Amino acid sequence: MNASALMFWLCMAMLAYAYLGYPLLLRIAGRGRKRSVDAAPGALPEITVVIAAHDEETRIAARTRDILAQDYPADRIRVIVVDDGSNDATSRAANIGDPRCRVITLTDNDGKASALNIALRAVTTPITVFADARQRFEPGTLRALVAPFDNPRIGAVAGELRFRNESDGDNDLGLYWRIERQLRHDESALGWLHGVSGAIHALRTSLFVPMPAGTLLDDMWLPLQVVFSGHRVWMSERAIAWDTASANHGEEFARKVRTLAGNWQLIARLPRLLVPWRNPVWFAWYSHKLSRLLAPWAMLAALLACAFSGDPLYRALFVAQCIGYGIALFAIAVPGTARRLPFAITAGTFLMLNTAALLSLPAAISRDANRLWKPH
Repeated sequence: MNASALMFWLCMAMLAYAYLGYPLLLRIAGRGRKRSVDAAPGALPEITVVIAAHDEETRIAARTRDILAQDYPADRIRVIVVDDGSNDATSRAANIGDPRCRVITLTDNDGKASALNIALRAVTTPITVFADARQRFEPGTLRALVAPFDNPRIGAVAGELRFRNESDGDNDLGLYWRIERQLRHDESALGWLHGVSGAIHALRTSLFVPMPAGTLLDDMWLPLQVVFSGHRVWMSERAIAWDTASANHGEEFARKVRTLAGNWQLIARLPRLLVPWRNPVWFAWYSHKLSRLLAPWAMLAALLACAFSGDPLYRALFVAQCIGYGIALFAIAVPGTARRLPFAITAGTFLMLNTAALLSLPAAISRDANRLWKPH
């Protein structure tokens, strides 16, 4: 086997593992593992729900009332809203006249990480719940987030972020997100979970580690610190937040570039992630996160290996890859028509996500955090 052929098959093996092998391994390894925790009959702990908001004048009051209306003892729930340098009347709107709600107003828009750091200085309860202004919680969500903390080994609990229109539109992003949720549930059952949704998760307040300014992925930094402390991150099946999915490929593409750039940033800020004996969830982190960052480079290497091979088989595989990419580009450009072609939309979504991963490294290197980050 020549060098081009070896490169091609190594790249294909890596891609197969990242997108098929690891999910299958999780399903097999997690079979029969406990996946839910029953709420204890005892008293529920005091909790503080923290929301970092920027320019959320129209939504923040309703969001705060939604949280306070949860099925949770009224005297054991508090809300802290941090107005992160808004240009509108977010602070005024967040003051809903309930003594359980506190508003912290920041002059500058320093980003979500800095806003959360400031909020946690004011938290006095044993459990902190993190939420965003845009979503809404299902009834019973706060109880479901808190229940697993009866186990002293649990340091953080993730909820499920679901999208009301995830089956709509001209892409398979809903399918992608359902697969991602399943991966997290399987990792939770095995004690490998290391990422949460920033819109719905809870933390033992004592395990909070302040984030460096400009940290893009608070929903990776916080659970990783929990794992590094020797605790587990659990995923609750009954804690659900509802959101609206991205309307189109362009919106989702920008979001994915930001998120994946944040993963590169985490590697730079937490180099121990790369060291198996210093990262307790190294295998899961490599398989779930790092392999996805490397996948587009493997796709590019596989294409080039075939392009420069003189073997007829690999020249044919080069043509096949070009046809596949052509179909994917067609699906992105003309999604309505592409829906008539089997798997075309899936191919387009796959290409879009991997293009975002390809661009995430130069984006992380060339742009500052404020330009990369999204509104809270």
